[in-house]
Amino acid sequence: MNLTSRERMKLLRKRKKYKLRQIANQVGVSVPMLSMYENELTNLSKEKEAKYRISIMS
Repeated sequence: MNLTSRERMKLLRKRKKYKLRQIANQVGVSVPMLSMYENELTNLSKEKEAKYRISIMS
């Protein structure tokens, strides 16, 4: 099974038990926007995408 990078990041977020609200606050987006991003319905700016990845990896 091949996962997209967003699917892998979402799984990692869930494994670490990070809530969407926590990550959305760190990234500076709304919870619905972050959910839509994780479900590949919208994109984030490159800056916010980088913050998203850093927030989950830390």
